[in-house]
Amino acid sequence: KRTIMIQRIQSLLLLLAAIVAIVLIFIPVGHIVDIATSQVLYEYDAFAVKSVVGEEVGVYSTAYIAILWAVSAILSLVTIFMYKNRLRQVSINGINMLVILAAMAMMLWVYPNLLFPKQQLVTERAIVDFNKWILLSIIPAVSLFFANRAIKKDERMVRAADRLR
Repeated sequence: KRTIMIQRIQSLLLLLAAIVAIVLIFIPVGHIVDIATSQVLYEYDAFAVKSVVGEEVGVYSTAYIAILWAVSAILSLVTIFMYKNRLRQVSINGINMLVILAAMAMMLWVYPNLLFPKQQLVTERAIVDFNKWILLSIIPAVSLFFANRAIKKDERMVRAADRLR
């Protein structure tokens, strides 16, 4: 029978990382704004870029960002239940950090700077105006960093106790 060791600080940090990753799937990343008129042309979230101008219904998929945040949340939740294998927790957290880095890179650089200009969404007249709440994307990475430190500390304590026996 599996249980959660919620009293461990790393379990709380991993849970926080999972919750924030899920929240990041549903908050808007930003808007594409016409510089001259300050009019919002498109809304940009983890699933798609949607046109908000007139009758035009243009959609450009950014679902990879949502998939990466969902994978990060799942990895965080799975890691909580692996408390008996601390070294595996550390390695999965390392993979999770790479997933978070990929999600942040796609969200903040790849789509706005590489793909949107190719789709003519971002031009010299239209720029991406990021939502200030997107700064939440730092929380899962920081939580995983501190969870890894706590897991490694536990591992050192267990090894020290084993040496004493």
